[in-house]
This record gives sequence, C-alpha cells and structure tokens, in this order.
Amino acid sequence: MKNNTIITASDVNYAWGVWLLIASIRKAGMDEPILVGTYNWPQQWKDDILKFDDVELSELPATDKRCVTCSKPEIGLRARTEYVTWLDCDGILSGNCSDVLVSRPGEICIRPRTGSEIEASFRPQRKPGEEPGDIPSAVLDIWKRDVGERSEPRCRRGFSANVFTIHRDSFPFLRKWIDQMKKVLPADVKIVADGSVAYFQTDDSVLNSLLLFADDAPKVSAEYHVDDTSRALFVHFGFNPKPWVMWNPQSIRFYDRTMEIIDWALANGYAPKAELPRSYRKEYRRYYRLAAPFARGYYKWMKIKRKLAARLRHS
Repeated sequence: MKNNTIITASDVNYAWGVWLLIASIRKAGMDEPILVGTYNWPQQWKDDILKFDDVELSELPATDKRCVTCSKPEIGLRARTEYVTWLDCDGILSGNCSDVLVSRPGEICIRPRTGSEIEASFRPQRKPGEEPGDIPSAVLDIWKRDVGERSEPRCRRGFSANVFTIHRDSFPFLRKWIDQMKKVLPADVKIVADGSVAYFQTDDSVLNSLLLFADDAPKVSAEYHVDDTSRALFVHFGFNPKPWVMWNPQSIRFYDRTMEIIDWALANGYAPKAELPRSYRKEYRRYYRLAAPFARGYYKWMKIKRKLAARLRHS
C-alpha cells in the first residue's frame, strides 16, 4: 500500500479542474491513491473521474454551506495512508513530483509566502513603520487572541495552503483546524471572507493562525521543492478566470503543457461525457492567446453583470 494519498475537493464548477489535475498526476506516472471530496456532483461527473485508476470519491455534506476549500482538513482525515498531500484542484503537476510531496513525522511541508505576497495581501492592515514582508500586528493580535495559546508567534511570515503534506501523527492538528474554522468563520463563508481583517483568506488564514500560535502545531519543514522551476512542480492557476473558462495572462504560459495533458487523457480513454470546453480545444488556440490579456477584465465584467441580473430578478 502506498504511504501517501493525494487529496483535493470541489463543487461541480471545478470538476474540469479536478479532471485535469488527476490527468496530470497519472500522465506523470505517479501512482499515489487519490481521494476527491465532492460537493453536489452529478453522477455523470463522478463516473468520469472514477475512470482514472485508484481514485476514490468522498461526498461532502450538502448541509455544509461553507466554501469547499474549507474541507481540506476533513478530507485529509478520511485518508488511510501514513501521509496525506493536499493539492488545489485549479492546478496541474508538470511532471512526477512524488519525491517532493513528502514530509516527516511532526512536520508539515508547506510553501512560505514571499514578502511581496504578504505585502499585497495585508497592505490595508499594515500600520506605518511595520515591515512590508511581515504579517501586520493587527492580524497577529486577532490570531493570538482567537487561538489563545502562544503569547508570541513562531514567525511573522505566512504560508500558502494550496499544497501541503502532513504526517498521520499530526491528524489531531487537522481536527483542531476544523474546530478553529467553525469558531472564527461564518457558517456560510465564501472563498474570500469580505470585510474580515484577519480571516479574509478563510481556511488559509485559520491554518496560518494555528501554525503561528498553536502549541501543538507541526513544525514547518525547512525545505519545499514543489515550486522549484528547475524540476517538475505544481502549476497553480490561482487567478480567474480558470483555464476551463478562459485563459488569462498567468495561465496561458502553460497552455502547451496543459494541452499535452489533455491530449494524453483523451488518447487513453479518460474523456468525460461532458463536452470539452472551448478553451481546452486546440482549434481555438489563436483566439485564446489573443484574448488572454483581456481575460481578467472580461471576468470582472461578467461577475458584475451576473450580480446586476440577480438584483433585477429579486427586485
């Protein structure tokens, strides 16, 4: 039995992302078992994902109204292996990453955020004179109060929860993460908690609060190689729109790599019953390359348009 399970989760809006992620894993020759948390998926998509070898689906409760990203620790607890690795489903592995999706007992392997990332995320909370690369004291004070354990943070830098590996001996910490999210996040929280000073990144923010202030938090591994551009790595399509909707300036850089994965999946019998999105079809390549610089503006306009339509329907 393999000693690491790769886990992910989504609602049906990200089913194409799950399909692409799993295809990238299997194309790379990785044979880890995969556990997918599904939230209100139709049976057709479940059947299509189960075409891949050694994939198991685990239904998330329909009564849970939080964004699916908050299910990370719950899905992790359902794994039966010694280690568990979470991968966001809006990304691909560019090659075999089995050797770096690892940790040690008592540790969590997770990516430290860069100073520029922290500055971009926490600029509104920063007081004059505070270091731009540190988490602001206004946020740290709330985390310290809510966790209620350590008086000083282990560090003033944060970590990204889109990829992490943890050992089974830290499963009690996953339960603590679940309990802390229930404590500080709204029961119907979306992917971003608008208006929250300390928890606007929802599950990510809560995980960071515990890594910095919980007495029993696992130690962060000294090494992290899943973003090493000199080798196979995790490519995160973090910005909207996602590739199955429209290519944006960040994701279009990995167009050819993504299409190789799609071609492999289609050639090996993993085509879903759903029609392949236009953005996943080569005949539209030129259009999407030309449109990519305008994708984010288009996406924002479509969101505004949907909100206006919803208001009109309820007025």
